[in-house]
Amino acid sequence: MVVPPQALLELGFSTEQLDCAGVKLTLCEVYELEGAGEIVSDSKSIPRYIRVEPNYEGVFELLSGSYIVRYCEYVKIPEDSIALAIPRSSLLRSGVALFTAVWDPGYEGRGYGLMSVLNKYGVKLGIKTQIAQLVYVKLTEKSALLYRGTYYLEK
Repeated sequence: MVVPPQALLELGFSTEQLDCAGVKLTLCEVYELEGAGEIVSDSKSIPRYIRVEPNYEGVFELLSGSYIVRYCEYVKIPEDSIALAIPRSSLLRSGVALFTAVWDPGYEGRGYGLMSVLNKYGVKLGIKTQIAQLVYVKLTEKSALLYRGTYYLEK
């Protein structure tokens, strides 16, 4: 069952942060990847990120390519829920894809996504522009395993 937006007020979100079916996720930071990543068995090595600075108007001018994006919103996922970040449709219609992972029960922090600018002409995105919607899905029971990984409580 999808958690209705009004129920998300209990998690500390304001009415301005709510969207039709979840929470607005806005663009806060953009990074280019430098180097290769490695995930082998339980070992991982994430590539180095280089921060992309917006122009003087607060707009990121992104060329075709892949970027790591960080959302502005600090979120909490209850023990009886997961969340899925769904890209904003106008982002997709601009030739930009947003890839995200499941937000596990117990996760708290600011999330990341992988943005691929497929439009050969690039895209311009302003800081704090909505790029996704975080949809909460209630589980049939509380999860016995809670997220306590690398990105837990990252501000």
